[in-house]
Amino acid sequence: MILKVSEFGKTDDGQEVLLYNFQNEFIELEIISYGGIIKSLKTADKNRKFENIVLGYETLKEYKKDDCYLGAITGRVAGRIKDGLLKIKNDVYSLEKNNSGNNLHGGPVGLNSRVWKGHAEVVGEKGILTLTYKSLHLESGFPGEVDFKVQYTLEKNRLEIDYLGESDRDTYINLTNHSYFNLSGDAKRDIRGSDVKINASAYGVVDERTLPISLDKTADFIKFNCFENLGEVLEKDSSQIAVVGGGLDHPFEMSKEYEYDIEFKDEISGRSMKVKSSEPVAVIYTGNYLDKKHNGICFEMQDYPDVINFLPEKVKIYNKNMVYKTKTIFIFN
Repeated sequence: MILKVSEFGKTDDGQEVLLYNFQNEFIELEIISYGGIIKSLKTADKNRKFENIVLGYETLKEYKKDDCYLGAITGRVAGRIKDGLLKIKNDVYSLEKNNSGNNLHGGPVGLNSRVWKGHAEVVGEKGILTLTYKSLHLESGFPGEVDFKVQYTLEKNRLEIDYLGESDRDTYINLTNHSYFNLSGDAKRDIRGSDVKINASAYGVVDERTLPISLDKTADFIKFNCFENLGEVLEKDSSQIAVVGGGLDHPFEMSKEYEYDIEFKDEISGRSMKVKSSEPVAVIYTGNYLDKKHNGICFEMQDYPDVINFLPEKVKIYNKNMVYKTKTIFIFN
């Protein structure tokens, strides 16, 4: 395992942003301390050619302008919160709105655009990056002073992301990683030629604001628990495909009956990946509003979106006695 650390740039207020580069025989991984963004993740194709399989930018300036959350730690709450109103027991907090009257991914200045403090090390065959950030009470409207820690562990062909949040009072937390995967390598093709297997028991039907309104055990645009070609899925004549801009932007409730929650493969490049998470849901987004439509797919492993309004019986409240802790594992072949 080789580790290199360099300066990636500085924010407008002079904060230094670092680039952490880990490299072993399977993967070359780049992460920046701005938003904990996975900038690049290179794996080999069937001819042993290493290419980047996530969407990203070359400069900090581009990331600061990005509104698609490329590769970032997303939160404090991933997904949409209806009308930007966060209800915690008897209190209602008004959050910043940035998506059709909703709060999306923590608002216009979420964890994706904060500079995190990093510590990188190599331990045996493992490359470990630990990022920490203290989010103050009512930052972006969210209650609680929360100490966040996100740890990336690269070992062989496996990337593990561990999330931790410790709050001084009642709050709600729901983090995810927002990498856009494209297994063709260096985004030579869009994702329509790739195949996905979603090991789900249900999916969230969404309305015109992409808010979940019900759980359905079947979908008219994709079958669960078997590989489906994304091009064929995206061409389905389905109101749910149309309502989110011509693709997927839906929560899928994981069945947890399989070793992995999601499998994704590209026959032309020979690359494949598998995803496993402690979280109950994968919000799958096919880049419907990217500059190049369908250029990447996100597997946002997380809690139920808009859970306080959608499924209030499943709400988890975090505080001094209840620590937020989740794990997601990506395996690349």
